[in-house]
Amino acid sequence: MTSSLPAAASCLILLGLGACASEPPAPSVGMGVMVKLAQPSVDPTAIATLVSDTTARPARYVSATSAAWHAVTVACRGPADCELALRRLREDTTHFEAVQRDERKRIVSP
Repeated sequence: MTSSLPAAASCLILLGLGACASEPPAPSVGMGVMVKLAQPSVDPTAIATLVSDTTARPARYVSATSAAWHAVTVACRGPADCELALRRLREDTTHFEAVQRDERKRIVSP
């Protein structure tokens, strides 16, 4: 009678090799944008969802400078993908009056 342990170990080794051979997912690049809403809002979840729906990329709400202007981070796959997301936001004039990259300086405490 043969033991099933060697067969199970072989399966695990093959699964491990398969995982090593597969390519890792593309890293996500974050792009900060400032959006001016056509209809002012103070709902961060709704704003992040609106940006995400428009760009077809995950978006994270960062902060507000007013009820109309909001900072949001959009997850992109690279520079070209970030440009596409930015273009989609700018083309959505129904929801956004203005869109620009968020290039404000951040103060980071140690």
